[in-house]
Amino acid sequence: HLMESLPADYVLGASRFVPYKQLDAVIDVGDMVGLPVVLAGSGPDASRLRSLADKASVPVVILEQPSDALLFSLYQEAYVYIFPAIEDFGIMPVEAMACGTPVMVNSAGGAVESIRMCEGGVAMESCDPDSVREAFQRIGTIDRLGLPQRAEIFSRERFVAEVHSWTEKAAGTVNG
Repeated sequence: HLMESLPADYVLGASRFVPYKQLDAVIDVGDMVGLPVVLAGSGPDASRLRSLADKASVPVVILEQPSDALLFSLYQEAYVYIFPAIEDFGIMPVEAMACGTPVMVNSAGGAVESIRMCEGGVAMESCDPDSVREAFQRIGTIDRLGLPQRAEIFSRERFVAEVHSWTEKAAGTVNG
């Protein structure tokens, strides 16, 4: 079974394999903290990532086109999910937190808000070794067991209920 062949503790990077997702930074972080790296996804940057993986000082496993079930298992088993991309929101950090896995994100992106709302991660200003080591110490203090419940703030059910509530209030002010 694939999951049994992976290291016990690893850092996970998962997204499309394109340069702006900055998955090379996930390999760098693994090197800095001495943890194996798992990269999951697919895309045109795969060969460059494989080349960087071959040069890394830690084992790097690249899993192309993981199924949803495999990605879910990878999230659950990872020590941390690293999301270095600068995006408006970023659904994958929320998915990782919903699986109970803390997240490291780029402080310049919108994912900072989701980790703050869930108390589920660390925002990185830079990826210098001291900052990364300090971030890993903070990751170790996050309540992993309570994280899935805190991530429910982003659930579809909550979203639908709140939109329904807002539309009822709006209809009430129009009719009232």
